[in-house]
Amino acid sequence: MTTKRKLIIGITLGVVLLAGLILVFRPAAPRSLAEAPSQYAQADGVRIHYKTVGKGRKALVFVHGFGCDMNVWGKQFEAFHDVDSLKLVFVDLPGYGGSDKPHTDYTLSYFASAVKAVVDVAAPGDELVLVGHSLGTPVCRQFCKDYPGRVTGLCDVDGVYCLYPPEDSPAEERNAYEAEVQAFASMFQGDSVDENIRLFVYSLAGENTPEEIGTYALEIMPRTPEYVAYSTMKNLIDPRWWAKEEGTIDVPSLIICTRNSGITEDNREQMEALYSHITYWELTTCGHFIQWEESEAFNSRLSDFINKTE
Repeated sequence: MTTKRKLIIGITLGVVLLAGLILVFRPAAPRSLAEAPSQYAQADGVRIHYKTVGKGRKALVFVHGFGCDMNVWGKQFEAFHDVDSLKLVFVDLPGYGGSDKPHTDYTLSYFASAVKAVVDVAAPGDELVLVGHSLGTPVCRQFCKDYPGRVTGLCDVDGVYCLYPPEDSPAEERNAYEAEVQAFASMFQGDSVDENIRLFVYSLAGENTPEEIGTYALEIMPRTPEYVAYSTMKNLIDPRWWAKEEGTIDVPSLIICTRNSGITEDNREQMEALYSHITYWELTTCGHFIQWEESEAFNSRLSDFINKTE
């Protein structure tokens, strides 16, 4: 065998061996959200914890609710992590989960800016579909308002709304509503905050809510620092975020809610006044964590919605 041929064979074998080593030592794809590696973005010096999987140009950005963290979206990781066209981005809002918890004013715009810091790094230029649960819904709505043109779809999962009576309503009606929301916010400060959060958790269960959901909520939600909890709630109810002149959300929107959360009979009409292009799904006995409790049906609805925003 000539030296030249030996050299070619040697190079070929070397390439094959190197490729084999790469395959052997390549990190295994995460099988669950918990296994996905943590990453961090910076928002005004605050570290925002996030995880991402997939390389698609359409990014689903998942934003959790009050007292929770990204792990409420575990069932969505399982359903969508291997869809080639998608990229999944899971965010811990500042003050929650693995993100920093500074002593600051936790406004909706502050949360929205943290989400933007993440997507600027994790999904720059990608088509964004925001998926917000509970508190995460007004955060996603605020993102749409603060960064117009960036979002192509919004999924509201049992979102929190402060639907103040119109300015021309009787003063007693408006005052009664303001007193009600102020009393709710005040539950999240003082010596009783831990117990009040626990009571709040119990109120979120439905007739058939699995025990594992309650276990998760009771474990993580009372960990919320009091200064974070109260600032979040105090700012959430601020009328400036809910002024009628703010206008509607003008992107395709999937609204998913449950009667268990105390919505009114005219909830659909109220949502149609807030969103220009609405797809509406209302459940009756499901608890607040719809994406977990009714994950199969939820994922199917979300998948259909994603396909329609192509």
